[in-house]
Amino acid sequence: MKTTLEFIKLTLVTVGGTLAIMFALGIASLPAHASNVKVTNTLKKNVGESSNAYDGLYSYNNVCNGRLSDPAYEGSQWIIQNGKIVNNKAGAGRWTESIGHIDADGDLYITGVRTHSKGADKSKIAGNINQQDAFWVYSDRKKSGKDWKYHGDKVYGMAMHMGNDNRVKWGGGKCIFTLTKVGEVPKDNTVDNREVVEIDVVSKNTIDDISVINSKGKKQKIRVELRSIENLSKGLIIIVPSSTPDMGDEKYYEYQVSKSGYATAIVFGAEPRFQKKFTGAYTSSMILYDAIMTIREVIKQYGEPGEVILMGSSTGSLAVFKAGWEPLRTQFPEMNLITKGFMINAACPDVSQVQYNSNIKMYAINGKEDTSTPSWICQNLKESGNYNNLKIMTYDGGHHFESTQYPPSFYDANSMHLLPQCALMYSEDLHQTISKRDETGMWVGKEQGYKKDQKKWVGKNCISRGTVFGYEKSGAEAFWGDVSKIIN
Repeated sequence: MKTTLEFIKLTLVTVGGTLAIMFALGIASLPAHASNVKVTNTLKKNVGESSNAYDGLYSYNNVCNGRLSDPAYEGSQWIIQNGKIVNNKAGAGRWTESIGHIDADGDLYITGVRTHSKGADKSKIAGNINQQDAFWVYSDRKKSGKDWKYHGDKVYGMAMHMGNDNRVKWGGGKCIFTLTKVGEVPKDNTVDNREVVEIDVVSKNTIDDISVINSKGKKQKIRVELRSIENLSKGLIIIVPSSTPDMGDEKYYEYQVSKSGYATAIVFGAEPRFQKKFTGAYTSSMILYDAIMTIREVIKQYGEPGEVILMGSSTGSLAVFKAGWEPLRTQFPEMNLITKGFMINAACPDVSQVQYNSNIKMYAINGKEDTSTPSWICQNLKESGNYNNLKIMTYDGGHHFESTQYPPSFYDANSMHLLPQCALMYSEDLHQTISKRDETGMWVGKEQGYKKDQKKWVGKNCISRGTVFGYEKSGAEAFWGDVSKIIN
């Protein structure tokens, strides 16, 4: 299973664009807009004709003055195919535009736009993929009103010091941009020609579970993709998002379960809300409320499905677990159609005292080597109450062992996680408590709330890094085989 990774350090000059490194892996096929465009590199010599000598899938990070610039993970990667370079928009999907190319000598040039919570940054990246450990000055170009202005950025560790005008003042620290080849160019193996029906669902920004049960929150329109709706009488399988707007996994999941002959729905709830991981901008409570409103809208437009099955990964898996909470099923009658839930990369709470429905069948799925969402936490949950209908299932591999949307398994030292450091606990009245596992502190939601202060506390006390990550063929084949048997 061990994969030898090829590390290539790429020296870059960046003019414009904050390179916040939010390093968590995900892959996608090369977008069609990556055309063969001759780009003039104004910072170095002109880049030659595109070459396939460096084709592959690359992760990246950015170090300035010896410090990794990663206040928040993005999770995207770069794909080089036939010498064309694009960002795959995975994870947070912050690189909304990107195009570039590389020649046979390794010289490359990329232009793009990267979004963040305060707007968007333009970027130009130039360098040579073969140069090692050289230092180059970075600059940052942001939009101020109608104008793009250069200035420094302490948050992301950029080396450029700028004034309040448009003149570049060179100086500052030294930065290294590192590309790591993690695999070959991904292949799109989920092509299908089924008709897709897109509907709008009016949901709400329910930050916490108290807001869910009270239907309290600002209204939010989300889009949902429906397929095989003619099979609705058999049942509906709803795929909910994880913690980011990248839906590569969810589309892959839908393709796998579509073979069961059910109608399917993919909920794109993260698109209008996401800012970055581990914030209150997008929560499992919102994911669950979106699923409830999706069921309601499908019934309104197409009729009642034979049954509903939920499937979600990571943060989405926590929402799937909550679908068994009896107080919510009483409040929202359509939830009683939910008969099964698949918690992929299951993010289990350690304790839940909320009354749980005895008929729903819940499956907690984890990779045996996953230290990000480890299965032992789900075992803690099972032992915390009467959870005879919760089945814990483990498979070869680590985090995201189940999806071909990732490179083969490897140890990702930078992948962020929360649960190994802090335990989630839910009281009978749906309130959440987060406790440090070393017993040095806790956050009691009922008393202290669920807004920004809680998220800051979590960021300071609960976040760590490192797990085995990526596709594991033996584990994936066994898992999807089991899913097929369970559904059918």
